[in-house]
Amino acid sequence: MNEKSKQSIEAFLQTSRRRFLQLTGSVALTASSAKSATTQGQSKRVESILSGLSIEEKVGQMLQVNVESLDPAEVGHLFTDLHVGSVLTGGANPPTFDPNELRRNIDDLQRFAIANTDHGIPFAFGIDAVHGNVSVDGATAYPHNLGLGATRNPDLASKIGRETGKSVQAIGAHWNFAPDADLQRDPRWGRYYEGFSEDPFLTSEMVSSMVKGIQEMRNGIRVGATTKHFAGYSQPMNGNDRSPALIPLRELRQKVFPPFKSGIDAGSASIMVNSGSVNGVPAHASKELLTDILRDQWGYEGVVISDWDDFERMVNMHEYVPTFRDAVREGVTAGVDVYMEPDNPERFVSTLLDLIRTGEIPMARIDEAVRRVLRLKERLGLFARPFHSKSEQAVGSNRELSEQAATESMTLLKNEGVLPLAQDVNSLLVTGPSADSVRNQMGGWTLGWQGLSKGIDAEPAATTVLDGIQDAVRSRATVTHIPTAHTFKPYGDDIWEFTNEDEIRSAAESSDAVVLVLGEGPYSEGFGNVNTIALPDAQQRLVDTVAETDTNAVGVLIAGRPRGTKTVIDQLDAVLMAYQPGTAAGSAVANVIFGETNPSGKLPFTWPQSTGQLVNVHNQRPPRAPSTSESHEPLYPFGYGLSYTEFEYSNLQLAPGSSRATPNGDHSQSR
Repeated sequence: MNEKSKQSIEAFLQTSRRRFLQLTGSVALTASSAKSATTQGQSKRVESILSGLSIEEKVGQMLQVNVESLDPAEVGHLFTDLHVGSVLTGGANPPTFDPNELRRNIDDLQRFAIANTDHGIPFAFGIDAVHGNVSVDGATAYPHNLGLGATRNPDLASKIGRETGKSVQAIGAHWNFAPDADLQRDPRWGRYYEGFSEDPFLTSEMVSSMVKGIQEMRNGIRVGATTKHFAGYSQPMNGNDRSPALIPLRELRQKVFPPFKSGIDAGSASIMVNSGSVNGVPAHASKELLTDILRDQWGYEGVVISDWDDFERMVNMHEYVPTFRDAVREGVTAGVDVYMEPDNPERFVSTLLDLIRTGEIPMARIDEAVRRVLRLKERLGLFARPFHSKSEQAVGSNRELSEQAATESMTLLKNEGVLPLAQDVNSLLVTGPSADSVRNQMGGWTLGWQGLSKGIDAEPAATTVLDGIQDAVRSRATVTHIPTAHTFKPYGDDIWEFTNEDEIRSAAESSDAVVLVLGEGPYSEGFGNVNTIALPDAQQRLVDTVAETDTNAVGVLIAGRPRGTKTVIDQLDAVLMAYQPGTAAGSAVANVIFGETNPSGKLPFTWPQSTGQLVNVHNQRPPRAPSTSESHEPLYPFGYGLSYTEFEYSNLQLAPGSSRATPNGDHSQSR
């Protein structure tokens, strides 16, 4: 065989292989992949700046440092000595909760950084505004994403993203670590409430809309969005945060990847990496995920940022490499552009410099990462407008949108002719640990990583469920409130108590109806891991006590995942899932209970009968458990949700071309 024939056969084999991979979903070659929404071409300004930077200055741009102060006297050395490119205040907990003071402090530090560094490159300031910018006093809190998933309303997600972006910009920040594109398939996981749904299509639609809303601006982007956590973070084998996941490639391609691809196609400025491991490899060390798929196949050109201290976790958690030096080499080589370092920035800088000087990491890889960072700052307009002149007005604005979102999320799970409560209800008992708790209705990432803690002299705008009910009935009915005790433990197990059984039984017997506001306190990440979806024992005993009376009982669940089993729900006459509704919890719940609003929320997840039924999702692969066996069916299926109106669907048709699936498993719908 001559050389020309060999070349022809080789070319044919390469073409056939590539075509096969396309058809099987192993390579994404859509138009949006070939030309990523983040592709802007090479900037002369960026290239000019990059060419003038020293190695030390380049390494600094790859570092994001957690700061607890914005005083140049305390943190100025980060810019003068380490050339740090970005900072964050981790855990939604900035040095001050006053929005005007925070903006002024950021601007003052920015002036210092620009004036006292050789190239005057502005830093980017990152923050976790995951359900509105709930990091400063008086902020508007929207429902956490799981509640938004129940609305099935991408336009609403876009509007919330837009308001969040305006608020983040108003306090002087530039980079938002949201939205979460993880599929929510295991409610034991402590970050379940941060995602939109167990369903790839619904999640993709909401992520795309949220990214566009956060970043929306005529020229450039208002605030950088971060689609996180790439990829497979939400499916640990044991349900615990940052634990190993084993996910077949087909599952990754068809279910896990599409929401991330959707965020990228929407123009997401950055991608945050999964803190866990997938199929034996920490995601931060996975060249397959961060380069082969994200860069080469999808054409992504934005910034890839680590999660909190995750190079260190390669050593002490995943036990993947023996030293931090090995972890930095593996992570940067795999494709991490920016390292989020909470405690020891000098160690990262010295380690990376040494890896460059020994040739273990090529200079071309460093230039590639720094170019992306500088390009992000250019898209943010930081070179032209490094300072802000906004007021705090955007921080607490659009309470109406918060109420709309909370109201649309309300999901009626059960109603035995009790709701809406009739006008002739003259006496109402409101009880349960979350009836009058701003903390519980907000959930985590609210003026603090784990949620509102004691000692914080700030609070988001809020109407509690008790407030909403009292406002709704005004003078026409008597509302009696008897709380049950809840002790919030931000880094441990909350304490739930039920010690006033006789008092509540007596009040229930003399009332026309009882509203029990049940569920969870706030939590985040590993501190939110649970081993059961059952309600705490004290709350179950509260339900038992009320159920012993003849009074109608309405359960309202304030929770970031399904909480409650058949035993409890069977004892209630009506059940309303309210998720973690944020600022407008009171009005949203009251409007449904009293019939001012027809509930329209639909479950964005499958509600299992018990923890032993996990993992149980609507699109799991066959063979599924026989539908003839009641014990195998979920308590409530994905998409379930009652209303006060009866609907009938008939003659359903699908128009040709109205729905399509790409070879990579992405799903989109023509409008």
